[in-house]
Amino acid sequence: MARIVKKAEERRKEILEKAEKLFYKFGYTNTSVNMVIKALNISKGAFYHHFKSKEELLDCLVKDFTNNLIEKIEGIITIPHMNAPDKLNKLYLESSSYKAENIDTIITITEAIYNNNNILFRHKFHAKSVEKTLPIMTAIFQQGKDEGYFQISDPEATARLVLLFGISVAEYSAKLLLQLQDNPQKINELYEHFMIYQNSIERILGAAQGSIQAFDKKFFDVFKTLYNSSSSNIGI
Repeated sequence: MARIVKKAEERRKEILEKAEKLFYKFGYTNTSVNMVIKALNISKGAFYHHFKSKEELLDCLVKDFTNNLIEKIEGIITIPHMNAPDKLNKLYLESSSYKAENIDTIITITEAIYNNNNILFRHKFHAKSVEKTLPIMTAIFQQGKDEGYFQISDPEATARLVLLFGISVAEYSAKLLLQLQDNPQKINELYEHFMIYQNSIERILGAAQGSIQAFDKKFFDVFKTLYNSSSSNIGI
């Protein structure tokens, strides 16, 4: 039988999709390059033509996810006739919705980058996320300052502080997220953690109480559904 030859971009996408499914099913640590190759029935040469290692697979998965998210939110800053708090809430809403729609990817990435063997990768990921999101958030904070909704002196410095604060919250939240399968009640602690973050953002910005919605409850509903068999007592 003749070997099927696929275009480079199509093959790359196919490898990434299969790798993501295997990472999700078996865990990043327990998945090998050979498992990906065998699952796709391709040669090692075909794999290594596109990716140098399993680490590069993870890097590409994270980059694709992040770039897609940035594309989803970057247009928010140019929406006409929308005040800054509404734009910030829309940024958080769009981000939460995208993550909820791609929950398997979120779980896969979280399990991988919060592995103790991937500390350097995690720091690089966070730094890149801040770099990409900073201009968007800075523009919204500048608008909020000009409109009088945000009581801040330096929009860019404040945006960086908020993003770095978000990363510290994510560090602890990731630990809770990874415990949900065995202990679904952790979803309540995760929810409370995000509520504290939301209230803190309002105070940092000097915004009116209740004006900032930093997360979408639907994001948590996805986890309640995912672990429904043992999460009937979750009280969010």
